[in-house]
Amino acid sequence: MAVKIFKMSTLKFMSIRKYIEGDQRFSKIRIDRNDIVPVWVRKEYTNLMALENAHVPAPKPIGFFKNILVMSYIGTKSGPAPQLKDVEIDEGIYDQVIDGMRRMYANRIVHADLSEYNMLFHRKVYFIDLAQAVDMDHPMAAEFLERDIVNVSNFFQKHGIETDPDKIREYIKKK
Repeated sequence: MAVKIFKMSTLKFMSIRKYIEGDQRFSKIRIDRNDIVPVWVRKEYTNLMALENAHVPAPKPIGFFKNILVMSYIGTKSGPAPQLKDVEIDEGIYDQVIDGMRRMYANRIVHADLSEYNMLFHRKVYFIDLAQAVDMDHPMAAEFLERDIVNVSNFFQKHGIETDPDKIREYIKKK
């Protein structure tokens, strides 16, 4: 298991508020400085559950309480799985990332902060750090998806993989 402990001192209230407000799944929850951390934890747990239901590789959510999230551990006994930024990149990894993005989109989820820092590799790609992920009904979902596409495209281009944001967008949105 992995335990993630959130602290208000590491979360910027105004910057995370935009990911919560507008997300219909959390519309009835009061958002103020005192409640933001438990809401943020609950949001990450909810998003992990959504990815599990969509068969997108991510840590398996186990539970949460106040500012603590418990999930499955991705890695080995000797250490956690490396971030994608620290892995030798090939087309197979690119395909897994694009497929994961497509599955999220098909299940109405946008990561909203996708980069080589928010994916791990342990035999396959795992998507992590999902507190900011939003439902497709969020007013900024399209903007967040576009940012994710550009980030992913730029990362893989730096590693010699030919990418095209328009083709990624088209593939992700294909029914």
